Amino acid sequence: MSNQMKILTASFILLAVFCFQCKEKQNPADRAPNLSNIPNFKGEWVLEWENGTHSLNLDPEGPKVLFDGNEGLELDLDSVGIRIRPYDEETVKGYFLYSDIKPKSWIGTWENRVVRLFRRD
Repeated sequence: MSNQMKILTASFILLAVFCFQCKEKQNPADRAPNLSNIPNFKGEWVLEWENGTHSLNLDPEGPKVLFDGNEGLELDLDSVGIRIRPYDEETVKGYFLYSDIKPKSWIGTWENRVVRLFRRD
């Protein structure tokens, strides 16, 4: 085997290894769970925030979150909780863990403050 062939073969092998190793891997925590395996949080929740109350309408099957009846927020599910963020931003407004949900309330964070949501009947 000539030197040129050895160099070409080695280059091809290095290129193949590089291509397979640089593939972006998804973090298992970022995967949405099966909806049947998480508590039911669908419905209207009341957020007490900065001397006022706000309505949050959550639906795990659709990405839209209605905030005081208006669109503009999106729901992302991961393996441990939900993220609520504006459609056009990556910053998270709210985060709530599945493990913290109770029948009538849910503790989480909203704009980096600990808050409690109350389920509206």
